[in-house]
Amino acid sequence: MFKKYFAFLMFTSFVPVFANAETLGSTLGTVSNLINMTIPIILALAILYFFWKVATYIFNSDDDQKRSAAIKGMVTGLIAIFVMVSVWGIIALLQQTFKVGGAAPIIPPRIQSAY
Repeated sequence: MFKKYFAFLMFTSFVPVFANAETLGSTLGTVSNLINMTIPIILALAILYFFWKVATYIFNSDDDQKRSAAIKGMVTGLIAIFVMVSVWGIIALLQQTFKVGGAAPIIPPRIQSAY
């Protein structure tokens, strides 16, 4: 029951953002900005998860089951951090290679002079 209300609340909180959009480009820019704001938060949560599992491993040095669970969590956290940073780096490399960066649209020079 709570999940339905939470999903409805999340949907209605984003409706005003898209209602002010004049074009598809501005809507996609808004979505891109929202995603770009959440990426560092997700990365920080993955790092926090990894260090939480390190602390769990250290404080439960006498219990083998908790230590093995902490090791699995550390490996999962390291893989998640590695994948996120690698994808982030590959995207940055592609943006620099193809001279595409930011949210500005690519406008051909012939059309750009008309604006």
